[in-house]
Amino acid sequence: MRELFHVAEESTETFYVLKDSEGVRFQLARTELDGAPAQPEAAAPRDAPASPEPEVRPKDIQARIRAGESPAAVAADLGVTEVRIEPYAHPVLLERYQIAEAAKNSHPVRENGPAKLTLFEVLATAFAARGGSLSTAEWDATRQPGDEWVVHVRWASGKSNNEAMWAFKRSMGSAATAEARNTLAADLTDPDFVQPVRSLTAVEPAEEAAAEPADETAAKATEPAATTEIAEGDFLRHPDDGQQPSARRRKAVTPHWEDVLLGVRTNTKRPRG
Repeated sequence: MRELFHVAEESTETFYVLKDSEGVRFQLARTELDGAPAQPEAAAPRDAPASPEPEVRPKDIQARIRAGESPAAVAADLGVTEVRIEPYAHPVLLERYQIAEAAKNSHPVRENGPAKLTLFEVLATAFAARGGSLSTAEWDATRQPGDEWVVHVRWASGKSNNEAMWAFKRSMGSAATAEARNTLAADLTDPDFVQPVRSLTAVEPAEEAAAEPADETAAKATEPAATTEIAEGDFLRHPDDGQQPSARRRKAVTPHWEDVLLGVRTNTKRPRG
Protein backbone atom coordinates (compact mmCIF):
# COMPACT_ATOMS: atom_id res chain seq x y z
CA MET A 1 0.00 0.00 0.00
CA ARG A 2 1.25 3.45 -0.89
CA GLU A 3 1.50 5.93 1.93
CA LEU A 4 0.14 9.40 1.26
CA PHE A 5 0.92 12.62 3.01
CA HIS A 6 -1.36 15.67 3.42
CA VAL A 7 -0.21 18.90 1.80
CA ALA A 8 -2.04 21.59 3.80
CA GLU A 9 -0.75 24.61 1.85
CA GLU A 10 -2.14 23.25 -1.40
CA SER A 11 -5.46 21.96 -0.05
CA THR A 12 -8.69 23.93 -0.60
CA GLU A 13 -12.08 24.12 1.07
CA THR A 14 -13.46 21.38 -1.15
CA PHE A 15 -10.41 19.17 -1.85
CA TYR A 16 -7.50 17.71 0.07
CA VAL A 17 -4.11 17.56 -1.71
CA LEU A 18 -2.08 14.47 -0.94
CA LYS A 19 1.35 13.23 -2.17
CA ASP A 20 3.29 10.07 -1.84
CA SER A 21 7.01 9.54 -1.14
CA GLU A 22 7.80 9.96 -4.80
CA GLY A 23 6.13 13.36 -4.98
CA VAL A 24 3.03 12.27 -6.90
CA ARG A 25 0.08 14.42 -5.84
CA PHE A 26 -3.53 13.32 -5.43
CA GLN A 27 -6.80 15.20 -4.84
CA LEU A 28 -9.48 13.90 -2.54
CA ALA A 29 -12.84 15.51 -1.99
CA ARG A 30 -13.48 16.55 1.57
CA THR A 31 -16.93 14.88 1.48
CA GLU A 32 -15.38 11.53 0.83
CA LEU A 33 -12.85 11.90 3.63
CA ASP A 34 -14.90 13.60 6.29
CA GLY A 35 -18.21 11.86 5.51
CA ALA A 36 -20.13 15.15 5.67
CA PRO A 37 -20.75 17.92 3.17
CA ALA A 38 -18.45 20.87 3.27
CA GLN A 39 -19.85 23.93 4.96
CA PRO A 40 -19.49 26.91 2.67
CA GLU A 41 -19.36 30.40 3.99
CA ALA A 42 -22.67 31.75 5.14
CA ALA A 43 -24.30 33.65 2.31
CA ALA A 44 -26.12 36.87 2.81
CA PRO A 45 -29.73 36.31 3.83
CA ARG A 46 -32.22 36.68 1.01
CA ASP A 47 -35.90 37.50 1.09
CA ALA A 48 -38.20 34.55 0.83
CA PRO A 49 -39.40 34.14 -2.75
CA ALA A 50 -42.95 35.34 -3.29
CA SER A 51 -45.58 32.76 -4.00
CA PRO A 52 -46.17 32.45 -7.73
CA GLU A 53 -49.29 34.25 -8.98
CA PRO A 54 -51.97 32.14 -10.60
CA GLU A 55 -51.96 31.84 -14.35
CA VAL A 56 -54.01 34.55 -16.04
CA ARG A 57 -55.37 33.84 -19.50
CA PRO A 58 -56.22 37.02 -21.44
CA LYS A 59 -58.95 35.26 -23.40
CA ASP A 60 -60.79 34.24 -20.23
CA ILE A 61 -60.44 37.69 -18.71
CA GLN A 62 -61.87 39.42 -21.77
CA ALA A 63 -64.75 36.94 -22.00
CA ARG A 64 -65.77 37.65 -18.41
CA ILE A 65 -65.55 41.43 -18.82
CA ARG A 66 -67.48 41.25 -22.10
CA ALA A 67 -70.21 39.35 -20.23
CA GLY A 68 -70.61 42.28 -17.83
CA GLU A 69 -68.09 41.83 -15.01
CA SER A 70 -65.88 44.70 -13.90
CA PRO A 71 -62.06 44.53 -13.93
CA ALA A 72 -62.00 44.88 -10.14
CA ALA A 73 -64.32 41.90 -9.70
CA VAL A 74 -62.28 39.72 -12.06
CA ALA A 75 -59.02 40.68 -10.33
CA ALA A 76 -60.44 39.90 -6.90
CA ASP A 77 -61.72 36.52 -8.08
CA LEU A 78 -58.38 35.54 -9.63
CA GLY A 79 -56.41 36.82 -6.66
CA VAL A 80 -54.26 39.23 -8.68
CA THR A 81 -53.87 42.98 -8.73
CA GLU A 82 -56.14 45.07 -10.92
CA VAL A 83 -53.08 46.41 -12.74
CA ARG A 84 -52.58 42.99 -14.34
CA ILE A 85 -56.20 42.97 -15.57
CA GLU A 86 -56.33 46.49 -17.04
CA PRO A 87 -54.31 45.81 -20.24
CA TYR A 88 -56.76 43.06 -21.23
CA ALA A 89 -59.88 44.82 -19.95
CA HIS A 90 -59.45 48.17 -21.69
CA PRO A 91 -60.16 46.96 -25.28
CA VAL A 92 -63.28 45.10 -24.14
CA LEU A 93 -64.62 48.06 -22.18
CA LEU A 94 -64.15 50.22 -25.27
CA GLU A 95 -66.01 47.62 -27.35
CA ARG A 96 -68.94 47.62 -24.93
CA TYR A 97 -69.13 51.42 -25.08
CA GLN A 98 -69.14 51.46 -28.90
CA ILE A 99 -71.94 48.87 -29.08
CA ALA A 100 -74.06 50.86 -26.61
CA GLU A 101 -73.59 54.04 -28.65
CA ALA A 102 -74.47 52.21 -31.87
CA ALA A 103 -77.64 50.83 -30.28
CA LYS A 104 -78.97 54.36 -29.76
CA ASN A 105 -79.36 54.67 -33.53
CA SER A 106 -81.03 51.28 -33.94
CA HIS A 107 -84.77 50.89 -34.53
CA PRO A 108 -86.90 49.07 -31.94
CA VAL A 109 -88.88 46.13 -33.29
CA ARG A 110 -92.65 46.24 -32.73
CA GLU A 111 -95.51 43.98 -33.74
CA ASN A 112 -95.77 45.63 -37.17
CA GLY A 113 -92.01 45.75 -37.76
CA PRO A 114 -89.16 48.13 -36.93
CA ALA A 115 -90.16 51.63 -35.86
CA LYS A 116 -89.24 54.65 -37.95
CA LEU A 117 -87.78 56.46 -34.96
CA THR A 118 -84.53 55.35 -33.37
CA LEU A 119 -84.33 53.67 -29.99
CA PHE A 120 -82.96 56.84 -28.41
CA GLU A 121 -85.85 58.95 -29.79
CA VAL A 122 -88.48 56.43 -28.68
CA LEU A 123 -87.05 56.21 -25.17
CA ALA A 124 -86.72 59.98 -24.86
CA THR A 125 -90.42 60.35 -25.66
CA ALA A 126 -91.40 57.54 -23.28
CA PHE A 127 -89.34 58.98 -20.43
CA ALA A 128 -90.79 62.46 -20.96
CA ALA A 129 -94.35 61.06 -20.94
CA ARG A 130 -93.65 59.46 -17.56
CA GLY A 131 -92.13 62.58 -16.08
CA GLY A 132 -88.50 61.43 -16.37
CA SER A 133 -85.42 62.28 -18.41
CA LEU A 134 -83.36 59.90 -20.52
CA SER A 135 -80.22 61.90 -19.73
CA THR A 136 -80.13 60.32 -16.26
CA ALA A 137 -80.09 56.76 -17.68
CA GLU A 138 -76.93 54.68 -18.09
CA TRP A 139 -76.27 52.79 -21.35
CA ASP A 140 -74.23 49.59 -21.48
CA ALA A 141 -73.81 46.51 -23.67
CA THR A 142 -72.81 42.94 -22.79
CA ARG A 143 -72.47 39.65 -24.62
CA GLN A 144 -72.33 36.12 -23.28
CA PRO A 145 -70.10 33.59 -25.11
CA GLY A 146 -71.98 32.36 -28.18
CA ASP A 147 -74.85 34.82 -27.73
CA GLU A 148 -75.79 38.16 -29.31
CA TRP A 149 -75.14 41.61 -27.91
CA VAL A 150 -77.62 42.85 -25.30
CA VAL A 151 -78.11 46.58 -24.68
CA HIS A 152 -78.89 47.65 -21.10
CA VAL A 153 -80.52 50.93 -20.06
CA ARG A 154 -80.48 51.46 -16.29
CA TRP A 155 -82.01 54.31 -14.30
CA ALA A 156 -83.26 55.03 -10.80
CA SER A 157 -86.85 55.96 -10.04
CA GLY A 158 -87.32 56.94 -6.42
CA LYS A 159 -85.83 54.14 -4.34
CA SER A 160 -86.10 51.51 -7.09
CA ASN A 161 -83.53 50.66 -9.77
CA ASN A 162 -84.89 49.79 -13.21
CA GLU A 163 -83.25 48.02 -16.14
CA ALA A 164 -84.55 47.55 -19.68
CA MET A 165 -82.80 45.19 -22.10
CA TRP A 166 -82.86 44.84 -25.89
CA ALA A 167 -81.16 42.36 -28.21
CA PHE A 168 -78.99 44.37 -30.59
CA LYS A 169 -78.77 43.00 -34.14
CA ARG A 170 -76.85 44.33 -37.12
CA SER A 171 -77.11 43.04 -40.67
CA MET A 172 -75.61 43.99 -44.00
CA GLY A 173 -77.73 46.28 -46.14
CA SER A 174 -80.29 47.24 -43.46
CA ALA A 175 -80.44 49.38 -40.36
CA ALA A 176 -79.66 47.89 -36.98
CA THR A 177 -82.60 46.77 -34.85
CA ALA A 178 -83.27 46.35 -31.14
CA GLU A 179 -85.69 43.68 -29.91
CA ALA A 180 -87.06 43.84 -26.36
CA ARG A 181 -85.69 41.20 -23.98
CA ASN A 182 -87.84 41.97 -20.92
CA THR A 183 -91.27 43.41 -20.13
CA LEU A 184 -90.01 46.85 -19.17
CA ALA A 185 -88.26 47.27 -22.51
CA ALA A 186 -91.40 46.18 -24.39
CA ASP A 187 -93.53 48.69 -22.47
CA LEU A 188 -91.18 51.57 -23.24
CA THR A 189 -91.15 50.90 -26.98
CA ASP A 190 -94.89 50.10 -27.29
CA PRO A 191 -96.78 53.16 -28.60
CA ASP A 192 -100.12 51.84 -27.30
CA PHE A 193 -98.87 51.13 -23.80
CA VAL A 194 -100.85 52.89 -21.07
CA GLN A 195 -99.97 52.89 -17.40
CA PRO A 196 -102.43 50.62 -15.58
CA VAL A 197 -104.97 52.41 -13.45
CA ARG A 198 -104.91 51.41 -9.81
CA SER A 199 -108.02 49.39 -9.05
CA LEU A 200 -110.36 50.48 -6.28
CA THR A 201 -111.99 48.11 -3.80
CA ALA A 202 -115.35 48.84 -2.24
CA VAL A 203 -115.33 49.26 1.52
CA GLU A 204 -117.38 46.74 3.43
CA PRO A 205 -120.44 48.26 5.15
CA ALA A 206 -119.35 46.94 8.55
CA GLU A 207 -115.88 48.48 8.36
CA GLU A 208 -117.26 51.75 7.04
CA ALA A 209 -119.76 51.99 9.90
CA ALA A 210 -117.10 51.34 12.52
CA ALA A 211 -114.80 54.04 11.11
CA GLU A 212 -117.42 56.80 10.90
CA PRO A 213 -118.80 58.86 13.80
CA ALA A 214 -122.09 57.97 15.34
CA ASP A 215 -123.98 60.86 13.77
CA GLU A 216 -122.81 59.95 10.24
CA THR A 217 -123.72 56.34 10.84
CA ALA A 218 -127.19 57.35 11.85
CA ALA A 219 -127.49 59.56 8.79
CA LYS A 220 -126.45 56.76 6.48
CA ALA A 221 -128.99 54.44 8.05
CA THR A 222 -131.73 56.65 6.58
CA GLU A 223 -130.36 56.45 3.02
CA PRO A 224 -132.27 54.31 0.51
CA ALA A 225 -131.14 50.81 -0.33
CA ALA A 226 -129.90 51.96 -3.74
CA THR A 227 -126.68 53.26 -2.12
CA THR A 228 -125.82 49.77 -0.89
CA GLU A 229 -126.43 48.40 -4.35
CA ILE A 230 -123.99 50.90 -5.89
CA ALA A 231 -121.28 49.94 -3.36
CA GLU A 232 -121.70 46.31 -4.32
CA GLY A 233 -120.95 47.05 -7.96
CA ASP A 234 -124.27 47.98 -9.70
CA PHE A 235 -122.84 51.33 -10.75
CA LEU A 236 -125.12 53.64 -12.77
CA ARG A 237 -127.92 51.10 -12.70
CA HIS A 238 -131.36 52.31 -13.65
CA PRO A 239 -133.93 51.73 -10.91
CA ASP A 240 -136.67 49.19 -11.50
CA ASP A 241 -140.09 50.30 -12.53
CA GLY A 242 -141.47 49.50 -9.10
CA GLN A 243 -138.88 51.70 -7.38
CA GLN A 244 -139.59 54.81 -9.43
CA PRO A 245 -141.46 57.42 -7.37
CA SER A 246 -144.88 58.36 -8.66
CA ALA A 247 -144.95 61.92 -10.01
CA ARG A 248 -147.78 64.15 -8.69
CA ARG A 249 -149.53 65.78 -11.60
CA ARG A 250 -151.17 69.18 -11.38
CA LYS A 251 -154.66 69.59 -12.87
CA ALA A 252 -154.94 72.26 -15.53
CA VAL A 253 -157.52 75.00 -14.96
CA THR A 254 -159.43 76.43 -17.92
CA PRO A 255 -160.34 80.15 -17.46
CA HIS A 256 -163.85 81.41 -18.19
CA TRP A 257 -164.55 83.49 -21.28
CA GLU A 258 -165.42 86.55 -19.16
CA ASP A 259 -161.96 86.43 -17.57
CA VAL A 260 -160.30 86.19 -20.97
CA LEU A 261 -162.34 89.08 -22.34
CA LEU A 262 -161.83 91.38 -19.36
CA GLY A 263 -158.20 90.38 -18.82
CA VAL A 264 -158.78 89.08 -15.34
CA ARG A 265 -156.25 86.50 -14.08
CA THR A 266 -157.86 83.37 -12.90
CA ASN A 267 -157.19 82.49 -9.29
CA THR A 268 -156.44 78.80 -9.16
CA LYS A 269 -156.37 78.65 -5.40
CA ARG A 270 -159.54 77.94 -3.64
CA PRO A 271 -160.54 80.25 -0.80
CA ARG A 272 -160.32 78.68 2.60
CA GLY A 273 -163.69 78.26 4.22
